[in-house]
Amino acid sequence: MTGARRGAEGGRPDGSLRVWIALAGFVALTGIMALRHEMWRDEVRAFSVATRAASWGQLLADLHHEGHPLLWYAILRVGHAISGSHLVLPVAAFLISAIAAYLILRYAPFPFWVRVLAVFGAFMGYELSVMARNYGIGVLLMICACIVYPSRSTRPILFALFVALMANTSVHAAIASMILLAVWLLDLFDRDARRPMLRPAGLTGIALVLAGAAVSFMTALPSSDMAWAFSLDMLDGERVMRSILTDPGWSLRGVQGSNLAATGELPWQLLGIDRDIAQRIIVNAGLLVLAWSFRKSRVGLVGLVLTIVSFELLFRNVWSGALRHQALIFFLLFSIAWMTVRNGGENPEKTRRISLGLLPLLFFQALALPVMAQRFIRHPESGSRELGAFIKSNPRYHNAILASEPDYFMEPMPYYVNNPVFMPRQREFHHRVYFDSGRRRQQDLSLRQLTSIVDSLACATKRPVLLAMGHPQVARLDSGEVSLAYRGAVFRWTRAERDALEARAKRVASFLGASSDEVYDVFEFAPEVCGRR
Repeated sequence: MTGARRGAEGGRPDGSLRVWIALAGFVALTGIMALRHEMWRDEVRAFSVATRAASWGQLLADLHHEGHPLLWYAILRVGHAISGSHLVLPVAAFLISAIAAYLILRYAPFPFWVRVLAVFGAFMGYELSVMARNYGIGVLLMICACIVYPSRSTRPILFALFVALMANTSVHAAIASMILLAVWLLDLFDRDARRPMLRPAGLTGIALVLAGAAVSFMTALPSSDMAWAFSLDMLDGERVMRSILTDPGWSLRGVQGSNLAATGELPWQLLGIDRDIAQRIIVNAGLLVLAWSFRKSRVGLVGLVLTIVSFELLFRNVWSGALRHQALIFFLLFSIAWMTVRNGGENPEKTRRISLGLLPLLFFQALALPVMAQRFIRHPESGSRELGAFIKSNPRYHNAILASEPDYFMEPMPYYVNNPVFMPRQREFHHRVYFDSGRRRQQDLSLRQLTSIVDSLACATKRPVLLAMGHPQVARLDSGEVSLAYRGAVFRWTRAERDALEARAKRVASFLGASSDEVYDVFEFAPEVCGRR
């Protein structure tokens, strides 16, 4: 096979036409989905935090309420300052993913089919491209680190810079940066590689990675009253280690069936197969196959074990993993495989073995992408865009105040409309919810209290207030209680309270077809009613 055909498999960049054809397909597919994508609350929340902070110092202070480091917010803030457009949010995510896809297709040292499966999967094809979050930039920087990994002895600071910047995209990426540092430190066991590591440039690179991770953790460290604040008392190390040893794939699972192969997105019920059983078998088998392919590589085995242990500790004790987190972990394993192939020079047998080791995880996450795409084409991901269009189409609501329950369901709306947003649990106009333990935000809220708050707001401001109810069960059940996202917050109602809401407010719209939880029953609290009571 010629060098042009071997491409990245032989240690050289693949500059063939097939790379550009695959990239064009990726851009077309993700571009179509991005155009149809409805912005979700976490996407817009980051944009609002980045662009509404009065100063960079205020932005850094605000990050302690977000649980994320600075880099993604800095990109959005600078991009918005240059463009003046909210479109910087989806465009930044799209461009970052396109660059990452190109680098994988051109430089990853695997057969072309491996590179294509990595790019055209649920992770790169949706979670890191269409979904405008901070995890895509982390994966891009991880890929850049892989590209320069073979030259780490001669350019250690460049390798370290990519890893340190990656650490400042998310807490998950900061953990990944420590794993990549551990992989790099394995060079100390090699006599030839040890010398450049112990030179000033190598030691500076190590210090740079450590400093990058430290800055990330300090920036993202939540204040003690935040709902997700972590305490060592919460750590159950014995349970974690037992689950890692007996069922690592199940241990790494996230919310809503998310996992390293994205098998939770597949319609197992149509085949009469239990989703959880399928997940356990596929992910555990995939990790075992990958471990077997790493059996002759210290880099691969150490990286794999550290990944499983680190993220099991995180998911089970601090932060429940979603599909976007699984995407970052998948590409961490992909990067470890990349470094394993590049470690020690070209070896076609090793490349083939590790490529096959990646196959189970690659195959199922690639299989999930068309399933996800057709679902998102058929159903909106959030009711936010439809609600925004409804408000824009009704002149009466152009100056209306917006409120919702749950309160965080209003966080996407600043992307679509300029209406002021009132947070009922916080009793203030704001663009985001404070997920604290009760100091700023009322944790226990009844429908009677909510109706009273919104009614008082309409009467005081003499403006219509649109209350978007995000609990469809209120209309079906005479009474109930719902636990909200993050610990502690609840919403409760009775039939009498529901009757009082319907007597005071008029239902003017419903947007209940979203595939996510962001659905809205919209009630208008008219200020004209105030004077007639």
